[in-house]
Amino acid sequence: MTPADDVWLRPLARRRRRDLAVRARTPLTGGYASGGAERIDLDDGTAVVLKRTGAVETAALRAVAVVNGPVRLPRMLGSGDGWVLLDHEPGAPLPVGAPVPDDVWRTLALVHAHWRRNRPRGVPVVDDAWWARLCGHAAERLTAAGHDTAAASVVTWAGDDRARTALRALPRTLCHGDAHRGNVVAGPAGAVLLDWGNARVAVGSLDVVVLAAPPAGGPADAPSAPVPAVYRETLHSALGAPDPPAMVAVETAWARAAAHVQYLPFAADHQDPDRVTSMVRVAAAALDELGALLAEARRG
Repeated sequence: MTPADDVWLRPLARRRRRDLAVRARTPLTGGYASGGAERIDLDDGTAVVLKRTGAVETAALRAVAVVNGPVRLPRMLGSGDGWVLLDHEPGAPLPVGAPVPDDVWRTLALVHAHWRRNRPRGVPVVDDAWWARLCGHAAERLTAAGHDTAAASVVTWAGDDRARTALRALPRTLCHGDAHRGNVVAGPAGAVLLDWGNARVAVGSLDVVVLAAPPAGGPADAPSAPVPAVYRETLHSALGAPDPPAMVAVETAWARAAAHVQYLPFAADHQDPDRVTSMVRVAAAALDELGALLAEARRG
């Protein structure tokens, strides 16, 4: 439930050291709106966003607030039971076909580096149990939508040794968890990645794979957008050393499988059968690639 205005307005007024009043309200879509959000214009000429959300987003916003460097992240002004108050980020969604701005890639790299091998309090961890639940949920939605063949494949992945082995071996970090283009807003001050409500402690390449994914309206096995060099360069500079190429390859294969399983429930409910089939095909190929990479690592 959205709080009464006094709940968030009084603390904000104390913070700004002046009385504040609401002048206008506008419902928001796009990156703010997964939990329901509105832009609120105040009488001091500023605007804020009041969003209904859960504890995970609040925890993630606290975690990204401590990341150093040239980051562009949502600024949390306050929070409470089921809501957060954010600075409004003026801007617009990315145009179709436009590349994701370097601001976003650089910010993700700095977040991933800062939280590498650490767990922000209150953010769920991607582990064997999480992977099993992800596959089980996807299989249930596929079955409900009549995609029985796809569901039969996905349900077997819940105990897949390749995915489980990679999860145990790879370093985890704070991930946005839903870093698709629709959550990017580009404005005069730069681009920012909004909606951290699906944050998790996972393999960093999960965000990379989702952000570089081909358009959601076409086949999932269409070519992905290139990942700009600024992401790896920023990540490795912040870490103090480059990641081994073999590790990056394993990360990317696991992330490709996980990302497609993650979005299968949405595809089952809202997209055509060809899209579902191509997503299962990509996930299966990624798991096969992952198995080959792990076998090669064992031999080496």
